[in-house]
Amino acid sequence: MKQSLARLLISASPLFATIAQAQDVKSVDANRAYLDASRVGRVFTADVGGGYSSGPTRFAKAGVYVNPDWVIEGYYEESRTWFFGRMTSRGVRSRNFWNANLYTNAGIIQRRVSGRNMFLDMASSTFSGVDTRYEIKYWDIGPEFAVGSQWQWSAFQAGIDWAGIYWPVYASAADITRTENDVVTTKRANDDIEPEPSAKLLRVYVGFSI
Repeated sequence: MKQSLARLLISASPLFATIAQAQDVKSVDANRAYLDASRVGRVFTADVGGGYSSGPTRFAKAGVYVNPDWVIEGYYEESRTWFFGRMTSRGVRSRNFWNANLYTNAGIIQRRVSGRNMFLDMASSTFSGVDTRYEIKYWDIGPEFAVGSQWQWSAFQAGIDWAGIYWPVYASAADITRTENDVVTTKRANDDIEPEPSAKLLRVYVGFSI
């Protein structure tokens, strides 16, 4: 009888270990829920803000909480760059929180560029004797990554993307429009765009979540 009881206890020891481990995990989860209590139960979030993205920028974003640590959001941004003119970006991003405030962003962004007095070599190879009044339009697409912090006060929230990078992996052919003596001419560029990464810094935002 004693030997049977001993064998039973030995065979049950893995079960006790599993229960103890589950209790430890539950304790960690409870502690994590406490850290993230300000976001628990929230479904929708929306923000507007501004900062730097190849120049002064403004943006809007809205998304849904998959859980208190994970947001899927749509994103739209307009930038006025020092050299290019106007850029608009749109895409989908995944925002993952690592504690009560710190998060990382990762997503796919499409950017449309419209500007003057850029890519001079491309313009001159497309138009002979290129005039200074011309405009180039193209789009590119690629991943974006960023790290930031967010603070929550009831339904109100504020945050900042401290630093990020957009890395285009494909660019469309460029259309070049020249205006000379009030005559407008548009041609497809002879040369391909070589997309280059761009930095995104100190993008501050405010918004709400419910």
